[in-house]
Amino acid sequence: MKMEGASPARLLEMLSDRFGALEAVAYSSIKLSRYVSECEMSMDLLVAEAVLEFGSDLREACKAAVSG
Repeated sequence: MKMEGASPARLLEMLSDRFGALEAVAYSSIKLSRYVSECEMSMDLLVAEAVLEFGSDLREACKAAVSG
């Protein structure tokens, strides 16, 4: 995919959209941790929490870039 000429706001929006898949894995890992040991999960709980925190920050950056 060619991204030359895309605005920084558009690049942030694209990154945010694609990051959603990683967030889904993080949410699933957190839910799964209630039933299985951490070594059986696809993502470590600390990593899952960091992914969700980063996703939140990424969405805030997107909002700021679009509005400002």
